[in-house]
Amino acid sequence: MAEHTKNILLICTAGITTGLLVKNVQRSADARGLDVHVYSAPAILADQILKNERVDALMIGPQSKYEIERLRDYLTYQAIPYKLISNEDYETLNGEAVLQESVKLLNIEI
Repeated sequence: MAEHTKNILLICTAGITTGLLVKNVQRSADARGLDVHVYSAPAILADQILKNERVDALMIGPQSKYEIERLRDYLTYQAIPYKLISNEDYETLNGEAVLQESVKLLNIEI
């Protein structure tokens, strides 16, 4: 992975839908030539990932919104921008919309 690659982590409770959404977000990013790495993890592991890996933006599945409070200290301390994925974008696996929200957090022009 290149030094300037931005890491976008999507978290959720189960993982199946998020895995499909990750593929759609990465596909949209690749089509635009953006140097981002999109991946997902179960919310229960998010604190460990935030502690041990470089995460540039965190997108949270709607069913995991309660995790925001649990992770707030990590997010604040490491200044990691985060956003809750809308129910509609999540349910329709709208990778383009989630990418748009992610790049806003990263301050990337597309």
